[in-house]
Amino acid sequence: METHQHDGTHHHGHEHSDMQALLKKELAHPFNQDPNKWLDAHEQEWQECFDCSAEPVTEVTVVCIDERMVLEAKTQSGKRVLRVAGSGILWENDEFVDAVAAYIALLAHGRPLSAVKVRISSHGDKKGRGCGAAGIKYGKEVNPDQCARDEQRDAIVVGLKARGIDADFIGDKTMRQEPHTAIGAAIDCAGGRLQRLPGLNIFVISMPDNIEYAVKEAMLSLEIATGHAYGDTLKQFTFVIFDDPARPEVARQITAALREQTKEYAVKGMDIRFVTREAPTAK
Repeated sequence: METHQHDGTHHHGHEHSDMQALLKKELAHPFNQDPNKWLDAHEQEWQECFDCSAEPVTEVTVVCIDERMVLEAKTQSGKRVLRVAGSGILWENDEFVDAVAAYIALLAHGRPLSAVKVRISSHGDKKGRGCGAAGIKYGKEVNPDQCARDEQRDAIVVGLKARGIDADFIGDKTMRQEPHTAIGAAIDCAGGRLQRLPGLNIFVISMPDNIEYAVKEAMLSLEIATGHAYGDTLKQFTFVIFDDPARPEVARQITAALREQTKEYAVKGMDIRFVTREAPTAK
């Protein structure tokens, strides 16, 4: 993965006038008070956010990790949601296309690759709060969001179609019109079965079997929170790792890498929390 420095030139000039009030609100949420207690109390709710049906997967939607993305109200059988920064634009195009193609081949279970529809989304708005990943990659362009959309439509979708996959660019997904306020991130190690997280305002990362990128994008969520969101005033951040019981080594590797890479934050006195929960088993 290319290393992109966040230059802060995109989408961050319209920040909320009182981020400290928003931070106080986040810190007061029971999850941020005690994530273990909250997850235990709401176990049935978050388990119902995973598709555990035995139905063949027919659709995969690629959505940004941004916590402001508005997701479906209910879990839908036979669908997967991949949460990737900028819907994949921070990957090398061929690498992302290859990863998604390999993922679709696994989901197809011997069916033609075209049996699984892939929907690539974007996000952005006219008020200047668009895709932060677009700002990282295209911050020097006049319209970073449009550059991201062009790449998603003309490079990622075209690349997937060239591999025999029924892919489509669906444009902007709905996003809440507010600054970044999340102080936590969920990592779905269960292959995109996590479709939503009711009651939690956190980033969500779900990668097609690529631990390196999952870690980099989880770290990006921390960098956003401690960067243009709250800066040095943020003193805690929580990673929730949803372990796939069929592949427990994935969660172990991601957790170990994140513990190592967050040491610099911990040294500065930040409370970096790690909470692991086992995703419900697919039927």
